[in-house]
Amino acid sequence: MSDSDIVQDFLVESYENLDRLDRELVGLEKNPHDREALASVFRTIHTIKGTCGFLGFTKLEKVAHVGENLLTRLRDGQLTLNPELNYGAARHGGCRSPDAEPD
Repeated sequence: MSDSDIVQDFLVESYENLDRLDRELVGLEKNPHDREALASVFRTIHTIKGTCGFLGFTKLEKVAHVGENLLTRLRDGQLTLNPELNYGAARHGGCRSPDAEPD
């Protein structure tokens, strides 16, 4: 299998993953407490990140890593899907729950 075949397979898989992410993120927006959907989104982004690392796509790997970090914060309650709460938290040192103690 040539490098171009591997990249082509990566692109096909990535399009499928992005399509799944699109559907799952819309569902998560409608039901922000759906832990299964959140876990699925995380797994998909983790897969993309891992493949990017394997293929040496460092910029895309870094983007996926940031996505993982945000999803971890969402899972751990440090981030909410309510943009107004995130804006207020961001003004006070980063994305966190509104009742978090300052650093």
